Amino acid sequence: MSSNEKECRELILRTHFENPELSHRDIGKMLGIVQSTVSRVLKRYFENLTIDRKVKNGKNGCSVSEKDHKRVVKQFRRDPRGSVRDVANKLNLSSSFVQRTKQRGGLCTYKVQKAPNRDERQNMVGKTRARKLYTEMLTKPHCLVIDDETYVKADFRQLPGLLFFSAEDKFSVPEEIRKQKLSKFAKKYMVWQAICSCEKRSAPFVMTGTVNGQVYLKECLQKLLLPLLKQHEGPTIFWPDLTSCHYSKDVLEWYEANGVTFVPKEMNPPNAPELCPIEKYWAIMKQALRKNPKVVKSEADFKRKWISVQKKLQPDVVQNLMDGVKRKVRAYGLGLEV
Repeated sequence: MSSNEKECRELILRTHFENPELSHRDIGKMLGIVQSTVSRVLKRYFENLTIDRKVKNGKNGCSVSEKDHKRVVKQFRRDPRGSVRDVANKLNLSSSFVQRTKQRGGLCTYKVQKAPNRDERQNMVGKTRARKLYTEMLTKPHCLVIDDETYVKADFRQLPGLLFFSAEDKFSVPEEIRKQKLSKFAKKYMVWQAICSCEKRSAPFVMTGTVNGQVYLKECLQKLLLPLLKQHEGPTIFWPDLTSCHYSKDVLEWYEANGVTFVPKEMNPPNAPELCPIEKYWAIMKQALRKNPKVVKSEADFKRKWISVQKKLQPDVVQNLMDGVKRKVRAYGLGLEV
């Protein structure tokens, strides 16, 4: 306790006994001290017959020293995924002390990144293909076009993501607001779409079920991808994923007949979704769809809502997502972290 603090408390106590008729507020005004401090000092005196505060040296009254700082840092280094609360309980320290020590030791909190579960063979093949893809195709000034499919639940409220509500009492709101009910076998629609590094997008193709080679060729490539490629004045490179129907005999013949420059299978890295920004595009679209509480009734209804949400996105969203593709492919091919 500093001498100034002790003198202030003694002054409050002396003033009270000299002027017992004064309220706590009046004493505070007279001494220029806030009323809560006056009340706290007098309460402590009449309860404990002392004006000294109890010394707080961490959780359960244990002493805090430089040794405790080292223990905290050592524990985080031993188990980087441990929370502040877990470390505090394990070392018998307060959470606030652990948090301050964590900051003092230069320890920052980072989000764990999800990564594909590739085996060693896939990793070696992927790096080799990525190097060939970058050096032989992506160094050229071409627009890069990527396509993919995703499944979206007909009830947009069941799409992944956190939901919140505000209320004075948790149980004062209806159950349909408090709880998110999920169907085990919810109806889904399959969406195919292609996006380009110059922020162009194809129209979406929507259906129930899965895509086979003929549907992909006639509905996706012929009706939707080809018009997108023809919108470009300069050269383009089409990068499909490794789904078998994307490299079927009929599809390869279609590429050649329509003059489509595409990434060949021997240059396409396997199991490398981190190189494909369209996965983030799907997440952005689904997050926007969750704001619509209605359940779509048909493919046409779903397509209308998808296009409506797509139009509301900022025009540079796709371009920003595609900006880092070439850099990521190069880094992956060199064995660097993407």
